Amino acid sequence: MRNHPVTFFLLLAFGTSWGIFAVGKWVLGISSGLGWTITSALFMLGPALAAVVHRRWNGQSWPELGVVRSGIRWKWMGIAVAIAMALPPFTLFFNWLLGDVMRLGPFGHTAISKAMVLSTVEAQLAVSDAAPGQTETALEQLSALPLNGFAILLIALVAGALAGCTVNFVFAMGEELGWRGTLYHFTRRWGLWKHVGFTGLVWGLWHAPLILEGHNYPDHPVIGVGFMCLLTTALALPLAWVRYRSGCVWSAGVLHGTVNGVAGISVLFTQGTSSLAGGATGLSAVLGLIVISALLFILDPQFRRQFSQP
Repeated sequence: MRNHPVTFFLLLAFGTSWGIFAVGKWVLGISSGLGWTITSALFMLGPALAAVVHRRWNGQSWPELGVVRSGIRWKWMGIAVAIAMALPPFTLFFNWLLGDVMRLGPFGHTAISKAMVLSTVEAQLAVSDAAPGQTETALEQLSALPLNGFAILLIALVAGALAGCTVNFVFAMGEELGWRGTLYHFTRRWGLWKHVGFTGLVWGLWHAPLILEGHNYPDHPVIGVGFMCLLTTALALPLAWVRYRSGCVWSAGVLHGTVNGVAGISVLFTQGTSSLAGGATGLSAVLGLIVISALLFILDPQFRRQFSQP
């Protein structure tokens, strides 16, 4: 398989993650929320395990995969966090534009207000296992906070960024060591668009077992696989950019982890939306990522021309 390194890596990554899923679902028969959380966490480590095995088999050095211990350009870590933090505001903008302005029903109603957050949290608690008394207490505590909608949005973004750089970073690296480490190393020479399209597609398809189980698009699990591919392809370009400019895979882990930490924030300020349209991983988020990618192109015009160069 040394002559087909991309194929070998994908077989390892898909086989490891999908194997973990199969064991959890059909061998252990996991059905509880905690059980699926653990299974999903282990699932995310598949690409990293594949990258480690692939490296030993093909003889790449760790720096070739972006794993470095010195010379880290820390400003790119901050830029990666900033890019991820920009996603929820863009998602909310498109929810508002398509839902409130253009009156497209699946995008619901969006308002950056404390009243909207209270209403959304109340609706979420109503379908959870929380006792009525706990629900009322939580809503009273939230209502008593001297914060408006924009302050709540800012606090949520900061909290998501902190999670993205700590706990989420660890699990994001379970993916990024594979996608922006091994796969980046072998497909960068294909050119930017082929790299982004191929990486985004296989990354999205890799999620298929979780999506079909109801992750991200619980009401549309089959169509959700296609939408996940759209999302991962749109996200692949900012990840390629920060990976290229930083020269290390850690920045991709920070960006990915922070996106996971902040993506759900938009749900707090939008009601009546479909997961495919205005949800945290819906069409509005894809449009937000396209805008972010366009801004990167405008601010860094040399990126496309230089990307595939050694």
